[in-house]
Amino acid sequence: MLLALALRELRRRAVRSTLTILGIAIGVAALVLLGALSEKMGRLVAGGRDFATGQITVSGAGTGALTGMTRGGLLSGEQLEAVRAVPGVDAVAPIVMFPLSDTPASLPFTMSPLVFGVDLGALVRNHANRHVPPPAVHAGRLVPAPGSDEVVLGSEVARLYGATVGATLTIRGRAFQVVGVLDPTLTGPDSLVFMPFETAERLLVDSEPLLRHLLLVPGARVLPIATAAAVFWTTGADPSAVAARIAATVPGLTVLSPAEAARQVDRALAVLDGLIVGSAVVALLVASLAVANTMFTAVVERRREIGIKRAVGATRRQVIHQLLAEAVVLGLAGSLLGLAGGAAGVLGLNSLTAHLGATAFLITTRLVVAATTLPAALAALAGLWPAWRAARLPPSDAIRWS
Repeated sequence: MLLALALRELRRRAVRSTLTILGIAIGVAALVLLGALSEKMGRLVAGGRDFATGQITVSGAGTGALTGMTRGGLLSGEQLEAVRAVPGVDAVAPIVMFPLSDTPASLPFTMSPLVFGVDLGALVRNHANRHVPPPAVHAGRLVPAPGSDEVVLGSEVARLYGATVGATLTIRGRAFQVVGVLDPTLTGPDSLVFMPFETAERLLVDSEPLLRHLLLVPGARVLPIATAAAVFWTTGADPSAVAARIAATVPGLTVLSPAEAARQVDRALAVLDGLIVGSAVVALLVASLAVANTMFTAVVERRREIGIKRAVGATRRQVIHQLLAEAVVLGLAGSLLGLAGGAAGVLGLNSLTAHLGATAFLITTRLVVAATTLPAALAALAGLWPAWRAARLPPSDAIRWS
């Protein structure tokens, strides 16, 4: 009954109600788009956090240990051997990471396909340091044969190139055999091509003229080329203490302990979420002001009608409930319309970014719940003051209003 009355009153003022609903829908669509971007970035960063907190990460001095993997902070063979000799170090897995294509195309908040050269067997063997299991294999196997031209693809890379187990994938002019495809993780591994460290190192040298020239210099010791290394500690050792020991023992390194990596990632994620979600909340608050304006106008126009209802026995609570129901209906209608528009926008943008190797948006259950319930709640709050004002109006004064 209350819902039917609310719908009837809103239909009586169809133009104003429609404009209010559209205003809410725009705010909700912004919430969905920005929230989906935040959810995807959150998953991506969380995956990086899980990886970084399961190891001590070292890179060349002058680069951030988390970003040094792709910024060229090279580690020398002497440094890698020195790290292996530090007390408390159980194993060292050098990593070489570079774009899959010579001219990678990317959009903001997306991750272009990358070659990730590492001894995956070493990562799997040292999973005891990690808080999460290794990625699950959708087809084939997880670990390429050492020194081979075999690769394991993340789900996004496999989809981008239409590659399956047994297929041949050409990377920087060289053919590789796909021996495994990972399950989707919605994190970094989805955009990676895993290959043995030695193979990735050779591929990078063959495709980079500068590195090839350096190898020809008499006495040059360029190999191994590692952009970073994952260091695993012995059972029972304190990883922070081992990281401090590495930094003090081996010069020319940037060393990141698991605890510091977690702090860096959490700070970055908090800033990013604050910017993205804050912008979406502002859009919703603006939409709530539209609801408040609509309800105030409705109360002014219907003062006589409200006074008559009060004179014939309607209670203040009934008046408040009816006006709040109208506000909630406006909020729900706008949220559903905005949710549909935002979801359509996410599908379209993901279709665009997928052609560059990775989707940038992720709609989750909690985002859908927030986009549905939050606008209705804000609309109810926006309509509460006008409804209370209307209910407090003396019936005799309201009836005289014309």
